[in-house]
Amino acid sequence: MSRLQNLLLEAKAGLEPRERISSSKLSTIAMLCGTSELAEIQDRINALRIELTTVEDWDGDTQDDIHLAIEFFNKLAGMVGNNFA
Repeated sequence: MSRLQNLLLEAKAGLEPRERISSSKLSTIAMLCGTSELAEIQDRINALRIELTTVEDWDGDTQDDIHLAIEFFNKLAGMVGNNFA
């Protein structure tokens, strides 16, 4: 399991399945990420975009879930990127 995956699992501990990671926890994750985690985040975004192209048009719930995940990882990538600015 990757370091990023471990950080995300720790942040999700104790949350309800559909509950989102708080902004403060997301900020903490971002501070702990380096270049390899940023690369993994970008890989995840790319994989989600590819997955989105395979979802049937009628499956709006899945499309919404994928868009939310892309939004989450874009936000995290921006926060991690600010660490290097």
